[in-house]
Amino acid sequence: MVLNMRIDGDVVILSNFGGLLNDPRHFDAGRDVREMLERGYQKFIFELGGMRELGATAFGLLTTLTRQIRKEGGEAVLTHLSPSTEKSIEMMRMDTYWEVFDGVKDAEEFFRHGER
Repeated sequence: MVLNMRIDGDVVILSNFGGLLNDPRHFDAGRDVREMLERGYQKFIFELGGMRELGATAFGLLTTLTRQIRKEGGEAVLTHLSPSTEKSIEMMRMDTYWEVFDGVKDAEEFFRHGER
């Protein structure tokens, strides 16, 4: 699995999106997320540290994974965005699609306080 996954309580933290996008196996990410959903996980943090820019492939992957999670009643949020990534999300008007946090701890607090 090219996508890094770790579990902290009831939260799944996904990272290495930058490395994943350079690997033809990035299509396997949906299967990995589906497996976590089947195991009952509903809270996902996409840790985007190391990604300098979001291109069409990255936007496609992130939105596809988010739709998959939300379809099953879960939620996905973003953390560790570079300034250019944050700007891209705002320019594409996707800043209303995801909650964005500075770090994993902030995102976990969001989930733990019953926001979703």
